[in-house]
Amino acid sequence: MSKALCRTAVFLSLGFLAQTVLASEPAENCTSLDCLLCPAMQDPDSYLEGNMKLINQLTPGTDRWLFRSDVDLTNEFGMPARMQPEFARLVETFSAQGTRLAMVVQPTRGLMHRDKIRPDFTQGFDYATAADNLRTYLQQMRDAGAIVPDIMQLVENPPAEEYFFRRDHHWTSAGARNTARLLADHLMQQPVYAELPRKAYRTETGVTLFKDGTLNLALSSLCGNNYGFQYVQGYRTVPEISDASALFDEEPVPEVILVGTSNSATRDEENKQFNFDGFIKEFLSVDLLNFAMPGAGEYGALIEYLHSDSYSAAAPPKLIVWELPANYRLADPLMYRQLIPAIEGQCSNEAALLSNQLEKTSVQVNERIELLSNTGDERLEMAGHDVYLDIRLSNGNLKHFYLIVYYDNGKRDKVWIRREAIVSGGQYYLELSKDPEFRNANLLSVFMEPTEALQAPVNMEVRLCGSRTY
Repeated sequence: MSKALCRTAVFLSLGFLAQTVLASEPAENCTSLDCLLCPAMQDPDSYLEGNMKLINQLTPGTDRWLFRSDVDLTNEFGMPARMQPEFARLVETFSAQGTRLAMVVQPTRGLMHRDKIRPDFTQGFDYATAADNLRTYLQQMRDAGAIVPDIMQLVENPPAEEYFFRRDHHWTSAGARNTARLLADHLMQQPVYAELPRKAYRTETGVTLFKDGTLNLALSSLCGNNYGFQYVQGYRTVPEISDASALFDEEPVPEVILVGTSNSATRDEENKQFNFDGFIKEFLSVDLLNFAMPGAGEYGALIEYLHSDSYSAAAPPKLIVWELPANYRLADPLMYRQLIPAIEGQCSNEAALLSNQLEKTSVQVNERIELLSNTGDERLEMAGHDVYLDIRLSNGNLKHFYLIVYYDNGKRDKVWIRREAIVSGGQYYLELSKDPEFRNANLLSVFMEPTEALQAPVNMEVRLCGSRTY
């Protein structure tokens, strides 16, 4: 056809029910950007596969804005009640090692740009409810002992520059800068700031950042149309060198670590740098190591750092800054069971309660590999004890597997360990479950069951660490 049909969508709501009415008119009569939209945007089947699962549901805003109804327009934030003690335990474990944990919670696009939400496409978003729930989430973290700047200052008084890209889930450099300023002002009031070595930085204008945008790409996939690129100013931060001799001075190891998502990550493509780490350096006058990673999920970057050579339980950093989008709710029990023993670090052969070494020429899907056994005359009594597994694999490509712990009461604890592709393999920790059904039972054996094959040799070194008494 030489002329396309213009489709406009009108979203009618009544309570929790909604019905979409599609109207069509010839393209030459279309006077709004709704001509670029299509019914597939509201078809649940459009979001069943691939990256589209993360977009559900693509929703138009004003001024060429696009939102994701499940993430950008959510009202729900906060840790489930049963996870609040676990987060407090994580903060306390860091503190016991000498590290303060600061949480930088990134608001949603709907909260920051609520003026761009169309009244006929709110998808249930309610600013007052969402804002109250985010305040509660921040307070949950503070109550657990974390350092938490009040991001609600930015939510209630959005900066003049756009905090987020109009059609992408990342913040702009302006969003990164405003958040870093808020963080720095809060950290400078904390006792830990006095312990950080100073280093001066300055920020310069960099390349112009351009974004097609994940949501724009989704619109193209669904409707065959897009709103085009968005361009914003980029920045870069460099050391302020006042004395040429300082160029040759030995730099101290940074006492600040940044972990988080692609919003904070340093990447090869210059047009994807939002300079959050640089703004923090400038505003705090401190150096830092950036371990933030794109595509690492909620806590993959923290796993990467704690398992790296840059982390030592004997010489931990003074401060870890964790950038976290507000839609992450810190609700995964497996996260705490992996992170907390990683903070404490590897145990030696001498300190291990049980240990074993295996050599495998390859591993197959669903193969059952016994890692540890606690049977026979030398069986240890570990019921009620706080212990964790320390597993080291010589081949880091084995990242997806079940760990199955059997107990003498007939119960078993089966968990799926899965690392994102960008996160390194080779080192794994897992606390034994503290659930009541396992707490007073004695461990019998530990098995690995791979969910991916590895056609290469791998050596496995396994230790059970911890105290036999409370």
